[in-house]
Amino acid sequence: MHPIIARFGPVTIYSYGLMIGIAFLSGIYVARLEAIRKGIKIDVVYDAVFYLVIGALIGARIYYLAFFEPAMFIKEPLSIFKIWQGGIAIHGAILGGILAGLLFSKFHHNISFFRLADLVAPSLILGQAVGRIGCFLNGCCSGKACDLPWAVQFPETATAVHPTQLYESAALFLTFAFLYRLHARKRFDGQLLGWYLVLYPGARFVVEFVRYHSSNAWLWQDRLSDAQGISLALVATGAWLLVARSQETGVRSQNRKAEARR
Repeated sequence: MHPIIARFGPVTIYSYGLMIGIAFLSGIYVARLEAIRKGIKIDVVYDAVFYLVIGALIGARIYYLAFFEPAMFIKEPLSIFKIWQGGIAIHGAILGGILAGLLFSKFHHNISFFRLADLVAPSLILGQAVGRIGCFLNGCCSGKACDLPWAVQFPETATAVHPTQLYESAALFLTFAFLYRLHARKRFDGQLLGWYLVLYPGARFVVEFVRYHSSNAWLWQDRLSDAQGISLALVATGAWLLVARSQETGVRSQNRKAEARR
């Protein structure tokens, strides 16, 4: 709708890039609050976020270029750095961020991967919610044609379409509220990460049914998109993580009680 916010001479401020910046700052603020509440050093948060953001951006950009615009990268290799113009994929960001988190917790500060993941999960989902507003302003990631009262017509679309960016943003804000409240009473490390992997991909799976996508469908007799296939895998991973970590915590609790009775 408004891909360009303002121009100052040779400098152009893109709405997508602006919302990504707001998403980043919002996520940092929430992560800082959670670190203070959990007694984690702020320096650890800043260091972790630095590596996580780099990993997420690299993963998001590589995934997008590999699955959606491989010809663009071949023709113009430097285009991989132009994320302010759009062209990143959240599934790639998740995979890249998880890999960066694993490496960070292994080689740097004394913080486990699951504790780190729980710390940043609310920040990540909040950043995604804000970022989807950027998608709406940029006019990308729109939905299929519809005649609903809230349908939106973008300059690039011939008819009114589902505002799928706003559908997803609303679901993500609700998920953020849930994860933020859960953080104060979680039972085990990895619980927020597990719920993130269940709730966000679950919401994305549903929204994909009314979202226009140019990628190939390849599941369930070609009725599901690649994003839905990956979302199903992430939901299954999240559910497995919740069960496995809960059982592990229960076993440790029983062992401690047994030791106390001796």
